[in-house]
Amino acid sequence: MNPYFQYSGGMIPALLLLVALFFLFIFLPVSLVADAFSKLGLTPAQGVLMFIAILLGRMINIPVHTSERLVVVTRPRSVSFGMDEGGRPVRIEEEAESELKKQVFAINVGGFLMPLLLSITFIIRQHMVFQAGGVYPWIGFVMIMVAGGCYAMSKPDPFTGMRIPLVLPAVITFLCVFFFVPQEYRPVAAYVAGTMGAVLGGNIIPLLVPRFRNRVGTQMVSIGGPGTFGGVFVAGILSVLLA
Repeated sequence: MNPYFQYSGGMIPALLLLVALFFLFIFLPVSLVADAFSKLGLTPAQGVLMFIAILLGRMINIPVHTSERLVVVTRPRSVSFGMDEGGRPVRIEEEAESELKKQVFAINVGGFLMPLLLSITFIIRQHMVFQAGGVYPWIGFVMIMVAGGCYAMSKPDPFTGMRIPLVLPAVITFLCVFFFVPQEYRPVAAYVAGTMGAVLGGNIIPLLVPRFRNRVGTQMVSIGGPGTFGGVFVAGILSVLLA
């Protein structure tokens, strides 16, 4: 199946996101986000733009696989208006209906694709600027710790997929990076291990386990989407700031 872009939200979620962005830029200084990405080699303007792009990318999923497993999808009750035989307006209600659809697995742009591309970019830059081949074992170590913690705390949700505690990846990342990783490797190790460890332990590994996967009843299973996006996003920003 050829991947295609799919907007996973609606008008109301989009409006709520715009409102949230408005308040976000009032109560959360943009300088914090810019400072986090500046530690990774981006300019303040690039950091803010990337920050906004990640938030907007949360609403976009790219389907990559259609499973043979069928799940129950309920179509909401619809209400319309028409005219009766006498020309009087009438209200027409259609009851909610359930149907079976194949389960679709997708990758979320803001919660997986963009953090993955950023991680690759930051690793390449770290290696080119500092000739830091030694960063890879530290990234692997922290990523294993984050993925293990997220896997242990992940819970299947029948409506959103897999769910992990919001601050768990950031806390594990910070503790591992602060106590074990050398200073020059900390920002890159924090971002790469925090984001990718959250996705691995919170989404990918549990979905490979049948007893978890079979308890997920949503028709669209988004890797890095609802249930995991918050943990990935917080780990990427907060852990770098604290590193």
